[in-house]
Amino acid sequence: MKKLLFWMVLIVGIVVLLGSCAKKDDATTAATEATFTSTTTAAGSITVGSETMSGTYVSPCKSGAIVATTVSDGYLPSDLVAMRDVLVVTSDTSISEETHGYTDTTCSTRSYYSKDGNTSFSVGVASGDYYKVTYTETSFKALVDTTAAETWWEALLSTGLTVGTEYSSGGSLKNELNLFSVTSTTVQHGDDDNETYPTAMDSQVMTKQ
Repeated sequence: MKKLLFWMVLIVGIVVLLGSCAKKDDATTAATEATFTSTTTAAGSITVGSETMSGTYVSPCKSGAIVATTVSDGYLPSDLVAMRDVLVVTSDTSISEETHGYTDTTCSTRSYYSKDGNTSFSVGVASGDYYKVTYTETSFKALVDTTAAETWWEALLSTGLTVGTEYSSGGSLKNELNLFSVTSTTVQHGDDDNETYPTAMDSQVMTKQ
């Protein structure tokens, strides 16, 4: 279990790095990207300061040198070309933090998705333009759509997966600390940690659908 949790933390850190690095050779295909369809049911709402989070938030489709280098280094499935972050409010006290990987630059053909289910979402005091939040990681899900993604995730999780069938397990059950920036149409957050709050936003800006 400790090994599984270690790898889960590692992949989340990698994905956050991809979302936070903005370089000229990274392409964001907003003009041609495919419309995102969520596989997570949205429900409820969460108040963050004077704003309210509800529904589904999606980042632009991100491809480019950083994704390609991370793939070539073996830190993502070999068929991955582009990614995007997704956040879904699933109740008045829970959210789903998700990463969706694709085999094309328009994010139309999926390679896999992974979802961190967080409950007991609580909003604390403001920290500059952001708000301190806490939540508990209670579930982890992943679904592979390609054999390349299946091979990579099986090695990561040390368990067998089936293409097209969702894998589900318990989360770390740790109390996580994070920063959230919420507007009427967007959400952005930091890299959560169970000991200290992050000092910056690390995810891509996600826009409400």
